[in-house]
Amino acid sequence: MSSLACLAASTLAASPSVAQPVSPAPATSPAPAASSPAGTPPAPPAPAATPPAPGAPQPPATAAPVPPAAGAPAPGAPPGPGGPPPAGAPPAGAASPVEGAPPADAAAPAAEGAPPAQAAPPAASPGGPDAGRGRAASDPWIALADDAFGPPPPPAPAPGEGTLNRANIPLGRRGAIGVETSSFTGGDSDVSGLAVSLFARMPFSGHTFLDVRVPFGLAIDEGTDAVLGNVTLGAHHIVRAGQRLWLTVGGAVGLATLSGQTHDHNSYEPVGASRAYWDLHEYFPSILPIHARLGAEAHFGLLIARAQLEPALYIPLGRNEEYELAIQHAAELQIGHGIGGGLRVQGMALPTFDNVGVRHAVARNLYVLALEPFLTMERRLTFIRTGLLLPFDEELGPPLDHTWGFRFSAGIRVD
Repeated sequence: MSSLACLAASTLAASPSVAQPVSPAPATSPAPAASSPAGTPPAPPAPAATPPAPGAPQPPATAAPVPPAAGAPAPGAPPGPGGPPPAGAPPAGAASPVEGAPPADAAAPAAEGAPPAQAAPPAASPGGPDAGRGRAASDPWIALADDAFGPPPPPAPAPGEGTLNRANIPLGRRGAIGVETSSFTGGDSDVSGLAVSLFARMPFSGHTFLDVRVPFGLAIDEGTDAVLGNVTLGAHHIVRAGQRLWLTVGGAVGLATLSGQTHDHNSYEPVGASRAYWDLHEYFPSILPIHARLGAEAHFGLLIARAQLEPALYIPLGRNEEYELAIQHAAELQIGHGIGGGLRVQGMALPTFDNVGVRHAVARNLYVLALEPFLTMERRLTFIRTGLLLPFDEELGPPLDHTWGFRFSAGIRVD
């Protein structure tokens, strides 16, 4: 009986070992070159992957692991006694980090595809050369163009430059369409005259202009007589000879529209006298005038100086058989550009008028002098000028005693 009991006990003891599966023997690893310090516990082996439950979604397939080189420890295999710690394990003797807390010197992971972080730019000094230009001027990583902050301010215009047009021509010399009038009143007689001229200076190019003048006249003596003077066609060119100097060169040819055979001398003599005989060829009968023009204008700050020299040749027509020469000249000073005033001195030299072929009051009068104080206003689109003509001639003067004249001109700019 004792023998049977012993046999049953041994059978029951052996049955659990038969049902338990046999695990494979762990792979052996070569001994490391240097042993770990005594007392350091080996790192625990990585937990085995748990197979997914039936019916659960399968994880994405990953690349097959590369088999370890000969002699290298197998992944997941526990290190042998005295072997090196696995990758990522703290060195021996180091304090274990708190579970779940990142290391102190670890940077935040960058998002996938984001550029690497850059160091913050140095702050601009408050009083430096970039003060007031904002972050773009103080950031050394931003490339700035030469004109990032706009072009440099334009230089201050020279005195008088504000009165020039785009072709650098003074306002008083620009193209215009207007009317010019002059009136004459005799102090001790009932004779008076009015000259009205329509003129146009049309720009042909930047500095060249075409000139047209159509003069009319009205004379009042014992009766009233109206005349059409000699129409003139011409051109002139303006040259800028310096920073503040302009020269004018030009000329004109008149049409013989005033005839001594159809008009009495009383119908045109007072009209020419209203200008102190300036532009006499416009109201001299039976001639074909050829008129040359030379002029200059200089600016000295607020002061403007002008000069004119204009000879005219009178070619006789009809019953007139005498060639005449008239040289008109003038100089004036003006203070102010947009609004100004000044004094004009004009003269008419008549060297050949001691013998004229037609009847005229200017015969044997070889020189006529006159003064004109004037006011002017020049604008970009319009202009106005008015003056009081005071002749000092023996026939027309003295001023305000015998005769005096009033001059006025106005018009619009066309360039």
